[in-house]
Amino acid sequence: MAMIRPQFLSSTSFRWALMLAAAFAAIVIALFGFIYWQTSDYLTVRTDRMLTMQINAIAVLSPQRRLDAIDDHVKQDSRGVQFAGLFGADGSKIVGNLEHLPRGLAVDDMAQGARIMKITQAGRSDQTIRAIARRMADGDVLVIGRQVDEAMEFARVVGEALALGLLPALCLCLVAGALVSVRAERRVEEVNVRVQRIVAGDLSERLPQHKNGDQFSKLAGIVNGMLDEMEDLIGALAGVGNDIAHDLRTPLTLSLIHITSFPSSPASSTACSTRWRI
Repeated sequence: MAMIRPQFLSSTSFRWALMLAAAFAAIVIALFGFIYWQTSDYLTVRTDRMLTMQINAIAVLSPQRRLDAIDDHVKQDSRGVQFAGLFGADGSKIVGNLEHLPRGLAVDDMAQGARIMKITQAGRSDQTIRAIARRMADGDVLVIGRQVDEAMEFARVVGEALALGLLPALCLCLVAGALVSVRAERRVEEVNVRVQRIVAGDLSERLPQHKNGDQFSKLAGIVNGMLDEMEDLIGALAGVGNDIAHDLRTPLTLSLIHITSFPSSPASSTACSTRWRI
């Protein structure tokens, strides 16, 4: 058995509401995407600036104090988002919480994305971080990095806010469109009933008008004005017909009397004709 779809789903009002809801959703998604892109770029720039300051501060230290600074830098990281490592000229690890020198990380360049092997008490894990590398005077390579969790966390928050804010807004738009569509459908049905009465001959019937002055009421007012003019014209034509019938009543009555006074026999007809000629 085929499912019966409500009529308001195919109405113009509901389709307009659906299109407006889709446009609203697209605008909101684009807005949140722009906010995320701007915030992510800002966090990345801030992280790169901080990494540059940290590596500059450690690079100017003596080799022994450099080792202590790297060790303190790692130990003071309670959240586990800071990375530091000192590697020999041959790439061997000297100190730090990095397993090896990140592949593809350009030395003496700006901060950039890199994949590293993080060493923790729970084991090792492969992660993507922002890192900067600089070669020391003795040939060692110093690497300072930071896990960019803020951007990912912000993306999660933005996604949740988008879902919590956009879905109710879309539902509200659709419900409003359905209500407007049902209301318009009821008004059309009411107008159809009135029109059927007018077609049946009841020229005193008029289309319903509301006090809110919407477009539908303005159109009904125009049609009602036309019906008033038509009723007046039909009344005037009826009056003219009555006057013509009244004016023709006396001549037609006399003609009927003369016709009924003719005799049916030939002799009487001849006499009557002679009388009429006289």
